[in-house]
Amino acid sequence: MRAGRRAIGIASRVVLAVLLLSIGTKLAPWGLRIVIVLLALALILPERSLKATLHTAGVAHHRPGDPAGPAGVGAVLRSESGELIGEIGRSIGVTTNTVADYVALTEGLEMALEKGVDEVDVCVDSPVLSGHLVEGYRIRADHLRPLVEHTRQLLDRFSSWSLTRVARKVNLESDLLANRGIEEPMTEALGDAMHG
Repeated sequence: MRAGRRAIGIASRVVLAVLLLSIGTKLAPWGLRIVIVLLALALILPERSLKATLHTAGVAHHRPGDPAGPAGVGAVLRSESGELIGEIGRSIGVTTNTVADYVALTEGLEMALEKGVDEVDVCVDSPVLSGHLVEGYRIRADHLRPLVEHTRQLLDRFSSWSLTRVARKVNLESDLLANRGIEEPMTEALGDAMHG
């Protein structure tokens, strides 16, 4: 679907460029011809695409038998050359690991879109996320359906994307940001309780 939209966009730009060229070479005065030809060339030449890699992680510290606990999200967005474009690390309250993973991914994708990224390679360490989004796993938990749908809608806004499941050690930076996001509110609450 994305490739089809892109092909239509390119085809319409080429048609418009050819039309401008024919008008410019036949009907316009000399100075205007140059402007029209330059506009036509700008329509034909490929757009520069910002490519980036996004690592995301969601973490929930929960007790055995209780699927929810204090949770945090982390996301690291880097350019093709490895330059840091943006990062996220914050608490999201009490939830499950899977919900935290989806929140980290959606916030990371939104950050990438805000920064002008149009081609993204996503790295996650969650087998559930990669299963739902790439491998076609059935979504069993109803509360995850809106998160999966929102994630798919965000991914569709990129001209191209990939999602790869990686080992946690490869995702260490985003994992550390997620853990720091959990620890900061706990440290602040402890400090307030001791000084309060």
